[in-house]
Amino acid sequence: MRMLGLTSGAILMLLMLGTVADVALRYIFNAPFRGSLELTEFAMALIVWLSMAYCGWVGGHIAVDLLDRWLNRPALAWLPALLSLLGAGVFMLMAWQIVLETLDTMSKISNMMRIPHYPFKFAVAFGAAMFAVVLLVQAATSWRGRSK
Repeated sequence: MRMLGLTSGAILMLLMLGTVADVALRYIFNAPFRGSLELTEFAMALIVWLSMAYCGWVGGHIAVDLLDRWLNRPALAWLPALLSLLGAGVFMLMAWQIVLETLDTMSKISNMMRIPHYPFKFAVAFGAAMFAVVLLVQAATSWRGRSK
C-alpha cells in the first residue's frame, strides 16, 4: 500500500513541475505546453485513485462521529465490520464496472495528445480494487476486535 502512496506522490510532483513549466512557457515565451489539460486530468485520476488505498490503510480518511453516542453500544459492535464489508463490496463492484467499461472503449484516445485512455482507466480500477482489499482487512480486524 505504501508503494501506491509513493507513486501518487511522485505523480503529484511531476504534475506540479509540468504546471510550473506550462505557466512559464505560457507567460514568458507565449508558447503554452500543448495538452497540459489532458495530462493534468490523467494525472489527477491516478493521484486520487492510487492514493486512496494507502490513505485508508493508515487511517488518513476524515471520519465524522455524529452518531457515535447512540451507536457506541456493545450490541452494535458488529456495525463497523459490516460497514467496511459493504464498502469493500461497493469498491469491488466499481472496479469491476470500470474494467468492463474500459474493455468496451479500448480505442478511446485524448483529443490533443492522442493518449489512450485505457491505461489510466485500468489504474483507476486497480486503485478501487486495492481500496476494497483495505476495507476487507479493516472489516476482518474490526470483527476480530469485536469478538474479544
